[in-house]
Amino acid sequence: MKIKVLSDSTCDLSDELIHQYDIGIIPLIVMKNEEEFVDGETITPADIFSHVAAGGSLCSTAARSVATFQENFAKYAGDYDGVIHVNISSDFSSSYQNACVAAVEFPNVRVIDSRNLSTGQGHIVMKAVELSKTMDDLDAIVEALEDYVPRVEASFLLDRLD
Repeated sequence: MKIKVLSDSTCDLSDELIHQYDIGIIPLIVMKNEEEFVDGETITPADIFSHVAAGGSLCSTAARSVATFQENFAKYAGDYDGVIHVNISSDFSSSYQNACVAAVEFPNVRVIDSRNLSTGQGHIVMKAVELSKTMDDLDAIVEALEDYVPRVEASFLLDRLD
C-alpha cells in the first residue's frame, strides 16, 4: 500500500528527515507583532528565537484555510492509496478542524490530531512513516496512531511568560 504522510510545519522535523522520508509539509502562518509570515518560507525558527531573545513578544500560529488543506490533499490523494495528515493539537489551533473539513472530500485522506506540537508532533509523524512502511491497511495505521498519540507528550521550559 502506498501511503503519503503529511504534517503541518509545527512538527519541527529536520530538513534531512523530511527529505529522507518524503514527508509533505503544510506551513502554518506565524504571527509576529500582528504581521503574518509563512512558517519556513518567510520566517524561520531562528528569526522567531532572535525576535523573542531581543525582547519581542512571543509569536503565535494561525491555521491554514480549508482550501489550503484541500489543495494539499488533492496533490496526493489521486497518486496514493492513502494520505495521513498529522496535525498540530486541536487544543492549540483550529488547523485540525480545517483539515478535517477538507478531508471529507477525499475518501483516502485521514487526519490525526497529534495532541502535541513541535517534537511531540514530530514523533507522531515519524511513527506514521514507520507504520506506513510496515502495515498495509490505512484504517489500521490510523488506529495504531490514535493508540500511540496519548503516549507522546512534549514539554518546554520557558524563561519568560510574557
